[in-house]
Amino acid sequence: MHETVFVQLAAILVLGILGNWISWKIHLPAILILLLTGFLIGPVLQWINPDQLFGEGLFPIVSLSVAIILFEGGLSLSYKQLKDLKAVVLRLVTMGVVLTFVLISLAAHYLLGLNLKIAILLGSILVVTGPTVIVPLLHNLRVKRDIGQAILWEGIINDPIGATMALIVFEVIIAKSLEQAIAVLLLAIFKTILMGTLLGALGAFVLIFLMKRYWLPDFLHNPVTLMILIIVFGLANHFQPESGLLAVTLMGIFMANQRVVPISHILEFKENLRLILIAVLFIILSARLNLKDIPFSEPSAYLFLATLILIVRPLVISLSTIGTSLNWREKVLLFWMAHRGIIAAAVSSIFGIYLMEKGEPQGAQLMSYTFFVIVSTVTFYGLTAGKVANYLKLSFANPQGILMIGAHNWGRKLARFLKEQGINIILVDSNKHNVKLARKEGCEAYEGNILSESFQDSLDLSETGKLFALTSNDEVNTLACLHYAEIFGRRNIFQIAYHEPELATDFEPLPGWRGRILFNKQITYDRIEDLLSRNAEFCVFSITEKSSFNEFLEAGEERLPLILRKPDGTLEVWAEDIPPEP
Repeated sequence: MHETVFVQLAAILVLGILGNWISWKIHLPAILILLLTGFLIGPVLQWINPDQLFGEGLFPIVSLSVAIILFEGGLSLSYKQLKDLKAVVLRLVTMGVVLTFVLISLAAHYLLGLNLKIAILLGSILVVTGPTVIVPLLHNLRVKRDIGQAILWEGIINDPIGATMALIVFEVIIAKSLEQAIAVLLLAIFKTILMGTLLGALGAFVLIFLMKRYWLPDFLHNPVTLMILIIVFGLANHFQPESGLLAVTLMGIFMANQRVVPISHILEFKENLRLILIAVLFIILSARLNLKDIPFSEPSAYLFLATLILIVRPLVISLSTIGTSLNWREKVLLFWMAHRGIIAAAVSSIFGIYLMEKGEPQGAQLMSYTFFVIVSTVTFYGLTAGKVANYLKLSFANPQGILMIGAHNWGRKLARFLKEQGINIILVDSNKHNVKLARKEGCEAYEGNILSESFQDSLDLSETGKLFALTSNDEVNTLACLHYAEIFGRRNIFQIAYHEPELATDFEPLPGWRGRILFNKQITYDRIEDLLSRNAEFCVFSITEKSSFNEFLEAGEERLPLILRKPDGTLEVWAEDIPPEP
């Protein structure tokens, strides 16, 4: 018995991580792979039954996992990055939520034939555009920063609002009188906002206080953060059901926008945890579905779905963004970001089961239509959002631009040359004179400290996928590589060789701190400067076949390869460890 449970738990975890790797390899949204995996091991092959495996602990586990995901989402919400889009986000999570609720409720009543109470409840459940789907999709799409932040804020803030709204609507529709319904509505809204804000702020304050006073050793920062998060979530739900999600989201936002203690290490830990939790949750919830109960054969269900995608969402976005700074492309992309996720699945299951136990015949339909919308929107938007974003020129799923640190003489020459080849280059230097020269020469250049968080926030890196650290200061290069490895990944971080191999140096960081060495260890900053002073130049060499590639390499020091550009536009950088192949 215990061995069977262990095997099933291990299988869910392994398949979840494997699904993420497969999605990265074949360039498909991870959510689709995870849904298919859940369907396969659950209703199709019947290897795993989540209800039997977890019992009554299933939904508490789901709720707590969603709380951790929302907290991590809150940690990534910076007010500064919103810039001119604060009004857009505010409208989307207020007016947009109300409009969505009203329109979906009407559509459910008239198109699906649900009675008014169940239609209103379904409308409240489906206002959620969950971060469990949005966050991984944005990570894959690499949407332009401003609109990406607006989408992220809407998805994360909508989740606790939607869950709370669904609970309030549920309590209202089961109330015995109009007076009781009004009292329940007003009291629930007041208690949710009060408990969510109060406990979220208190949790953030306690954590900041403990870290600022150094009452916590570094190795306990993440465990204690998780502990406080769970306490805040539990207390909020105790005083007002479903207010815990709002509390942990606000706690994350408060932590993200304070400047008292660093949180990058906490965010990194929670990002890793979020990836695992999302993978596991989607497999578990899709594995517990009975495919016969989902109305895939009902024309009215598809008419309802088409109404959500083609009428409700565009109308809500159009009305919510009137007079804002969004252009038509950004509005269309917002049309295409209305996935429903885990919160909708969990809430509909809880309410549906309760209604069926009370003899409500449409309780089962509430769950069926919710899961139909979840599966359909995840599939539809997951398969088309990337194409739409690319068509609108708002996405850079495989960005090939280069962030170059060092606007010195040969750095500017290299930047100009790469720009002439159609490669997007951003030059950064702390020397004002170098930056002015770079701008005069037609380069996009910025003056600032590359290690400064505020300076990094000012850069739009949505088209950038690689870092070249080219300064004469090896310490700066290494620290920049260490910092930006979190953004671009270690595969795409490069720095110029730090000294001739035979020379000693006082600065010898751990090997994992450095970026990948450009060219090879013999080609240093001084060596390139010397070569260019002797009339060496950057040039393009066309490779038509393997033999010409080998001939190029056999030319020795007369030719030093830097970048191999493949027919699909992908850039492979020459590095000491793994040289590219054509």
